[in-house]
Amino acid sequence: MKHYLRHAGLAVVLAVALFAPSPATYADYGRWLHAAQNDRQPKPSAQLTAKEAAARARAQYGGKVLKVMRAGDNAFKVRLLQDSGRVLTVTIRG
Repeated sequence: MKHYLRHAGLAVVLAVALFAPSPATYADYGRWLHAAQNDRQPKPSAQLTAKEAAARARAQYGGKVLKVMRAGDNAFKVRLLQDSGRVLTVTIRG
């Protein structure tokens, strides 16, 4: 009986040694995880001004700019009056 237990224990140790990830695998995973997290972060860009946001909204949607409101760190909500009389609010990001 002890003979079988010794072989079973040896098989378990051998399986763990063969299939356990190496320290290099953990390092690669860490680099991959860090890169994946950095990809999700917004890319830094020049700070958008209210005047630039209004100009971009007017160029893209047309009409008259009624109001420009800050909508975050680098974004503005621009309210436009279109020629049809419709009031449109759009978000312009920097």
